[in-house]
Amino acid sequence: MHLEKINGWLSGFGLDGWINGHVATVFRHLPEEVRSDLMDDPGFLMCDYDPVPWGMMHVPMKLEIPGRPGRSVVLKRTIKLRPIPFVQWVIAHELAHAYLRHGGRFPNEDPELAADCLAAAWGFPKPEMPW
Repeated sequence: MHLEKINGWLSGFGLDGWINGHVATVFRHLPEEVRSDLMDDPGFLMCDYDPVPWGMMHVPMKLEIPGRPGRSVVLKRTIKLRPIPFVQWVIAHELAHAYLRHGGRFPNEDPELAADCLAAAWGFPKPEMPW
């Protein structure tokens, strides 16, 4: 898929520029069927935010079909303080959750494990976290 199409699609979310660049990098590495599933879904949204003490975050949602919520990926801007491999893993992990609709790849699979496995298969393995 052309980078221009990915960048054009991502621009509609209004993400922080630094985060947007890393989301675009991850999107370029996704299998075509995953990219298409997310990009062709009118119920898919992405946003980022600055967390504040004692604050609340409203997660935007669209209705995929009447009465059923769409899929959202929400990223904290504090991710910019982390190493790049961690940043890209988090983005891939969250996109995997959206792709799997927060379930596993097969019945009774832990959704967290499923998202980690897909992120790794897409080239973004969970990095060691020394902190």
